[in-house]
Amino acid sequence: MAIKIIKDKAPKKRKPIKKTVNKKAKSGYTTRHTDLAMTYGSISIGRGRKKSLSKKIFKKIFKLLFVGCLAFASFFAYNHLMSYLCTLDRFFIDSIEITGCNNVTESEIKKLIPFEVGDSSFAVRLGQAEKEMKEYKSELKDISMSRHNWGKKIVVSLTERVPEVFVSIDDKNFGLDFDNKPFSLRGNMFDMKIPTLKFADIEQRTFLLNFYKKIKKYVPNLVPEITEIKYGEIDDIVLTLNNRTAVYWGLPKENKNKEKTDKLQQILSDLSKKNKEAKNIDLSFIDDDKNRVIVKLFVEQEGV
Repeated sequence: MAIKIIKDKAPKKRKPIKKTVNKKAKSGYTTRHTDLAMTYGSISIGRGRKKSLSKKIFKKIFKLLFVGCLAFASFFAYNHLMSYLCTLDRFFIDSIEITGCNNVTESEIKKLIPFEVGDSSFAVRLGQAEKEMKEYKSELKDISMSRHNWGKKIVVSLTERVPEVFVSIDDKNFGLDFDNKPFSLRGNMFDMKIPTLKFADIEQRTFLLNFYKKIKKYVPNLVPEITEIKYGEIDDIVLTLNNRTAVYWGLPKENKNKEKTDKLQQILSDLSKKNKEAKNIDLSFIDDDKNRVIVKLFVEQEGV
């Protein structure tokens, strides 16, 4: 007879009962420490950035101080060197040469020069002297000064203004070049055959001067015959030739300047061949693309 042995099964292990209270407490504990860790980490990062920023600021301040000290040292050394050079006899000015005088005299220019023979060349500021003389003397268009022979010789080169037109300001005649700067007339300027501008204000003067500058290149041979340029009654331009012939230019249209100057020179050439003289010449119709010019002679004859 077989005997069946029955083994008692081991009791199953029961799963531990989770204590929600402890879990909550534990999870609360972990969260709290995690928050603290995150806070601490952010504080560490912030401090690192502040340190790097402080280093950058310190480097910039150091560079600025270094550059400032270097500039101060250079300035001090330059002044010390210049002071030393100014005391050396070998750099004293022994001659002043002036070139370019036509209508102004050397004597009046020497009176304006802010230094003289015997001064130290290194103590003279040539750039400032040039500027002051140009502002004081309107007749000078340009002036340049240069040192020669180790500063012993100063050369003053002048460029005088040459009038392109005459203008009257406060009942006094002046010259005016294309820089639109009035200056006193000198020497042979009074005898120059150039136009006189008639204007009511500076704006008109500027406009008439620019107009003359544009047409001058087309009529170089006619310039000595133009005695006056002014505005007409309807804002047109009127030229006077030889104080006798009035040329009604019309509106100052730049694209018509060449056509009008060619037509004017052709008419004057034809009149000269016929020994006739025009009282007025009207070129204003050319503004409207009309090939028509009205010429009125002093002696009533058939028009040209």
